[in-house]
Amino acid sequence: MTQSVPFSVAVALGLITLLAPVSVDMYLPSLPVMAEEMNTTYPAMQLTLMVFLLAMGAGQIVFGPVIDAYGRRRPLLVALAIFVVVSLCAAVAHSVEALLLARLLQGLAASLAIVTAMSTVRDIASGVAAVQIFALLMTIQGLGPVMAPVLGGMIGAGLGWRAVFYFLAALGAIVLANTFTRLPESLPPNKRSSLHPVQVWRTYVSIVMDRRFLVPGLALSGVFFILFGYIGGASYVYQSFYGLPSREFGFIFGATGIAVLIGAIICARLVKTFDVERLALAGVLAMLGGALIGWVSVLVGIGLPGIVAGMILTLAGLGTAEATLTSIALASRASALGASTALLGAVPLVLGAAATPLAALLAEIGPAWWLAFLALAGVVTAGLTLASLRMVAGQGVRVVQH
Repeated sequence: MTQSVPFSVAVALGLITLLAPVSVDMYLPSLPVMAEEMNTTYPAMQLTLMVFLLAMGAGQIVFGPVIDAYGRRRPLLVALAIFVVVSLCAAVAHSVEALLLARLLQGLAASLAIVTAMSTVRDIASGVAAVQIFALLMTIQGLGPVMAPVLGGMIGAGLGWRAVFYFLAALGAIVLANTFTRLPESLPPNKRSSLHPVQVWRTYVSIVMDRRFLVPGLALSGVFFILFGYIGGASYVYQSFYGLPSREFGFIFGATGIAVLIGAIICARLVKTFDVERLALAGVLAMLGGALIGWVSVLVGIGLPGIVAGMILTLAGLGTAEATLTSIALASRASALGASTALLGAVPLVLGAAATPLAALLAEIGPAWWLAFLALAGVVTAGLTLASLRMVAGQGVRVVQH
């Protein structure tokens, strides 16, 4: 296992993981218009987000063992090609049902791409190097929340929401070409596992029974629950409650996304000095603190400026928490990395999918309810993070030794 990873390989992995957040964030400014055009409600249109997240999460459970058995490269290329095709299908959809089907298939393609990219990281790096690559992936993924809403708002306002999905198809084609030319196979045949159903079942059971993996994995799920709870309610609160047009919403939502980049960059730098476990806790506490700042801002009448400030802190914490908790969980696994990564990706996304419609409903009641929901999720996530760190400390094991 090499610790010196070519920059072109790391960037290729980052571009692959960029597809999912862009697919989530880019069409958010157009959701109210889409609901009106298709003669449905905002919560109903949120189902297109929920279906995508469910497919992206549950699909990883299926695809994890597949890439452990057949390698990384060929399944990844197939996934990216499918992503391009179904993005075009979404662009020409004329009913909610057709759009839901396209988003379902788009989510499945994204799930295969993500689980392959994340498994590849553990194929080629470990320790500090792995954390740094995960942080780089978070930095590149952070471009999604920053650029996608802004660009999506501009495209949607100027060319209509269908142009957003045409753009996603074009982006998918670029990523496919880059992957084909720059990303080699990372799992040699002698390290591949059986795809027999009984063996797959035993593998997943053994992973779930491993508390060193399970507890930080649940903490990571909490991080994603907060993220998608924010995404699920932000469009309604910012646009409908505070009256922001779609273009301005894109800029505001994108500005808060810059914090993800900052958190990931800080994490990549500090991991050489501080334990991964401490950085994970700091990131989660920042997420909780940001939610509380937003909630109190609504209660005392500060309103949107306070909410935005709080969400900046929350997303900065996310940039640190996701990379570190992912590394802590995967450090406990020496085999079946595809299946392990699949679980680590699936459970957070399934929970995130559950958070989006609930957040949308609470946002319609009022911003205070939505932000209290995020703060409560932050309390639970902080508890899970502390539990995982106590467990690691009790075993005398560190992800990175200094």
